[in-house]
Amino acid sequence: MNDPRDLLRAYLRQRRELGEEELVLDRLSPSEVAALLADAPPAPALTRAPAERVAAPSARVEAAPRAVPGEPETHRRAGAPVPGSTPHPPSPRAPAAYVSAEEISSLPVLSQVREIALGCPRCGLAKTRTHVVFGEGRETADVMVVGEAPGQEEDRSGRPFVGRAGKLLDLLLLSSGFAREDVYICNVLKCRPPQNRNPQPDEVDACSPYLLRQVELVQPRVILAFGAFAAQTLLGTDVSIGKLRGTRQQYRGVPLVPTYHPAACLRHPAWVRSVWEDLQRARDVLDAA
Repeated sequence: MNDPRDLLRAYLRQRRELGEEELVLDRLSPSEVAALLADAPPAPALTRAPAERVAAPSARVEAAPRAVPGEPETHRRAGAPVPGSTPHPPSPRAPAAYVSAEEISSLPVLSQVREIALGCPRCGLAKTRTHVVFGEGRETADVMVVGEAPGQEEDRSGRPFVGRAGKLLDLLLLSSGFAREDVYICNVLKCRPPQNRNPQPDEVDACSPYLLRQVELVQPRVILAFGAFAAQTLLGTDVSIGKLRGTRQQYRGVPLVPTYHPAACLRHPAWVRSVWEDLQRARDVLDAA
């Protein structure tokens, strides 16, 4: 069996016998493979041979991972990076050993804090999350964006502020001269509350050491708190976001500008102007320094 077409047919038949029905073709298109299989005469009955004896000589054919509904085709290959993600995309992990707030506060670099957070068992959300959404962006950013908690898309991808709200955030930031890749983005909570319910006090307490260490290590010159929960949690207040926005506050000595969450702006488009005005206040903080 020296004809490459015979070798290819034998290889494909063997993979099908093993129950593998999906293929990724690097060098041959599906139509080319179909032509090879259709135009040539059928190969004789094949006796199961060791895999190394039936390798395709002119194409690498491998089983493809199962597709995730709604996931772009280019992301389905094993190991394919998510555009805009951090250098080490997150992956699901079993809860690791409990690490105290004191130990988290002593970690010298964000990558070590992130490594601990990815296996964090500090609250019950460790049992329901898909991914820990630690944060991403420039680790020496002048601007830190803090949201409330991951939603469904963030929990699926492991990235903060994605989906429609994330796209609006990108546009709002860019309108004020802040490119997404130049800011650091994170949430008060690193795990999604089930059904996007409001975070509970014990969950906030559990995540607080991570957020505090992120602020300490990034050392932003201004914090943008998006949404009532983020602003109220950072400021330790129950004042409504409607009254907080339009002001300039402080979080542990860092200027903080509270504003509406992009998801709220999708429901109330008139609020976009207010968010833009708040972003100008953050710009004023940077320009005055």
